[in-house]
Amino acid sequence: MSLDITGMPADQVEAIAKAAFGDNLGLKVGPVLLAPIFDAILYGVMMQQFQSWWTYSRSSERAPLKYLTYYIMIASSAWTFMIIAYQMHNFVYNFGRYTTFLEMPYPTAFPAVGFGMSAAVQAFYTERTFRLNNRSWVLLGLLIACILGEAAIVLVIIIKCRGVASELQAALLLKEIRTWQCLTLATDAVITFSLAWGLWSAKTGWSHTDALVKKLLLVTLETQLAPTLIMLGFVIEMSIFPASTMGIFFDIMIPKGYTVGYLATLNTRVHLRRDNAPSGSREGKVETNAYHLGSGRLQQATVQVDTDTYIESYQMKASKNGVNRDPDMTVHEEESIENLDYAHNLSKRDLNEPRLNY
Repeated sequence: MSLDITGMPADQVEAIAKAAFGDNLGLKVGPVLLAPIFDAILYGVMMQQFQSWWTYSRSSERAPLKYLTYYIMIASSAWTFMIIAYQMHNFVYNFGRYTTFLEMPYPTAFPAVGFGMSAAVQAFYTERTFRLNNRSWVLLGLLIACILGEAAIVLVIIIKCRGVASELQAALLLKEIRTWQCLTLATDAVITFSLAWGLWSAKTGWSHTDALVKKLLLVTLETQLAPTLIMLGFVIEMSIFPASTMGIFFDIMIPKGYTVGYLATLNTRVHLRRDNAPSGSREGKVETNAYHLGSGRLQQATVQVDTDTYIESYQMKASKNGVNRDPDMTVHEEESIENLDYAHNLSKRDLNEPRLNY
């Protein structure tokens, strides 16, 4: 439905909004209420991840990644505060009014702020997959073009939103929104598969290195698939129910999906160091490969040698006098049985059965 409410009386606009949202509150208003709740939950997860990174990795982190992490945290916090303000506007200051769900300022700001977060994380993964895939300039150019395309489409959406009076005219932006969704989904898919391929190609045949590659593959799937799956759900929902408010739910969830995955990637390095530490040591030092995995150069295999030192001490019994030193010059039968090993020493047999041939 595309209806221009410009110039209509407030009572008439309220009646139209109530007819649009009041027929099924759970489906129409529920996503608008649930999305900020899930965002707040992910914000708590993000703060725990940031605390872990600050404690274990900040001191040894490269300067660009430090600044990128600070930026993402500030942007994610600003995003959560904006979502809280959106909730207060809908369910507190305008409680009981349906017209508030038709207003455009907040939905217009979502793409711009969200892209500012997702593009930073995509740039981080782009740099990683570029180095991992033998510094493939073709792959780098493709991903940069996709990210710049996303920026252009978001800019078009923001400009066109200025001419849209309410959410009832959101169908006018359907083509631009679909293009942004598909382009973002394609970028995430290329990043995910290129990272997985680069790691798989880095296998060397050494058990230690291959085990590390398998762990990194799992980490890549766990962290990068989250925003990809959210965007995939967004595309499917928009294709089936373009007029549903479920799109707002996915739109709010996407930036936090990128942030949580990014911080999980950074914190995984600490767990990998612990897992690869020598046995018996909580924090061991493991020599890494001289070359990056997938760098295109010969790889120096990682060989980890664990050495254990055992110290054994015991007290020897005093040696007995030999037969030729015995004062009595006698050898008792019991002493002979105790000290001779018949499994290997046959001296007793030889003594008792002397050979006759000389």
